[in-house]
Amino acid sequence: MDLKLNFKKALKNDYRLFLPLVVCVIGIAFFCYFTFVKKQIAPSKFASLTPPELLKTGDFYLALIYVLCTALGLAFFLKRLFYIKSFERGGRTAEGVVVDIRYVKDRCGVDVKFDFYGTPCKKHFTLMNNAQTKFVHMDSVVNLLMKDENPKHVLIADLYFDGAS
Repeated sequence: MDLKLNFKKALKNDYRLFLPLVVCVIGIAFFCYFTFVKKQIAPSKFASLTPPELLKTGDFYLALIYVLCTALGLAFFLKRLFYIKSFERGGRTAEGVVVDIRYVKDRCGVDVKFDFYGTPCKKHFTLMNNAQTKFVHMDSVVNLLMKDENPKHVLIADLYFDGAS
């Protein structure tokens, strides 16, 4: 099976990939707003201050919060993206059956049961609730992709990769 990650498809379907990206964008937007529009954060002012003076300014803490939120969001986004991309190298495929699904606003929690060499396993997925995930409904059969023969590292192949069907 030759799999190719479809970034757009993965971003639209995977809640744990989408959320950190939103945090990054919001952090960058707020930083730019307070730096360029409100002119509350002035990086040139920070350069002229000594470290003890810098720590006394509220603007520094405001900038630090936005930079840290953006950095953490980017770190979690890249970690999840590389995790999903690691499934491209292949792995064991299996069929699973959706046994439970719960909807909360724009996302859904899906529990899938599958067999791993005769041992029944269950995996929970947090997905975006959109047109592409509508085929995941109660008692539907989904194609799973397992990495490193580990039942804990499983993805629904059709939601992330081209050529998975």
